[in-house]
Amino acid sequence: MTNNKYKVFGILPLFVAALLFLAGCGGSGGKENKAPAKDTSPIKIGFLVDKTGALASYGYAHEKVGKAAVENINKSGGVNGRPLELVIRDTESNPSVAAVQARRLIENEKVDFLLGSNTSAVVLAVAPIARELKTVYFGTAGGALLTTPGKGNRYVFDFNTNVKQETAGVVKFIKDDLKVDNWLTVVVDYAWGWDQEQSFAEAAKENGIKVVKQIRVPLGTDNWLRYLQNIPQEAKGVYFANFGTDFLAFIRDLHTVRPDLVKIGGNYVISGQKIEELGKPAEGLYVVTGYPTWATSDEYDLAYRKAIGMDDKGRETGSGKALVPSYQWSTWETLHAIRDVIIASGWTGKKDTPKFIQKLEEMKFQKSLSYPEGDKYFRPEDHLVIKGAWIEQIKDGKLSVVKRIPAETILYQPMINLPKEQPFEGK
Repeated sequence: MTNNKYKVFGILPLFVAALLFLAGCGGSGGKENKAPAKDTSPIKIGFLVDKTGALASYGYAHEKVGKAAVENINKSGGVNGRPLELVIRDTESNPSVAAVQARRLIENEKVDFLLGSNTSAVVLAVAPIARELKTVYFGTAGGALLTTPGKGNRYVFDFNTNVKQETAGVVKFIKDDLKVDNWLTVVVDYAWGWDQEQSFAEAAKENGIKVVKQIRVPLGTDNWLRYLQNIPQEAKGVYFANFGTDFLAFIRDLHTVRPDLVKIGGNYVISGQKIEELGKPAEGLYVVTGYPTWATSDEYDLAYRKAIGMDDKGRETGSGKALVPSYQWSTWETLHAIRDVIIASGWTGKKDTPKFIQKLEEMKFQKSLSYPEGDKYFRPEDHLVIKGAWIEQIKDGKLSVVKRIPAETILYQPMINLPKEQPFEGK
């Protein structure tokens, strides 16, 4: 009896210890083997939108397209199970205001990326802030200055072509298709117009095309006759850069004095115009554009228009508001690129920004619903977008694409080497 008692009491501690050990192993082992909680927090994108000010109509289009892109991405599962979230701020079409908003978005709102605006001056003001605060920034204006020393930086990208590329495309079209020599330029008298004038002259000289006169006209001019009366008779064509009411006054008065001139406008001079109502002064006019305004037969173009609520004439379905297709497509493609580069690079947060940039510098984007404009990629040296351009023409009150200008014909040599000049720490 005594021996049995000792046996029971001797075994009991061992049994209890075993239970405690197993319980501990189970608890500890379960904890170690448990998969880490999946990050479902939103990926925040600071969206600089020109909601008010001179480019409010552009801002309206970008905001509409941005929201449609986020909806398209999120309904398909987001990005690795995380939704995209737009944090929208008004630039007031003002670079000083935009710079303050950009800093607040990064420092206070803790956004992961920056996007916008359609104002080149805004993009140039925000670019150094993006570098300082190590945040990838996608402009939607297409500024050639971003590819020059001291202006852009390794954190800045823009899917749009720039004036230097667009004028090169126009001159290529003049030389190969129109075969018309002796041109004049007519531009609005401020930075955008000067850039158009200079870039066209440089491209023309390189291709043996003569510029016989350059005319600058103050912004907001109602009467253009005083500036157009002394056009040299040898001039056969005019490349112009103006928009809105300036454009309407220009084509009216040009038709009065020189209806014979071949007319080509910069990107995108007929923005917001009702093509059917422009009449004879606009007949035959060509324009370079970043995306076709009127619908084509391309399946991705048609699907894109449906996704953003844009009709076959570039206007908002229902309201009829102009949606500026020549620029707003870049907002759609940028947001889809952010998704694709995050996935390809393994980005999980701001600490992975260098990985994101390096992957973006080597990515190629193929024509699809995500990239309806066409194939493209960024040149690593200066982040120049390598894509084509479009030439449209107004004929019989209708607008249609007459030429797709290949990307390789509108390149220029890089003036900087961002990966070499601005390497990331440890690289």
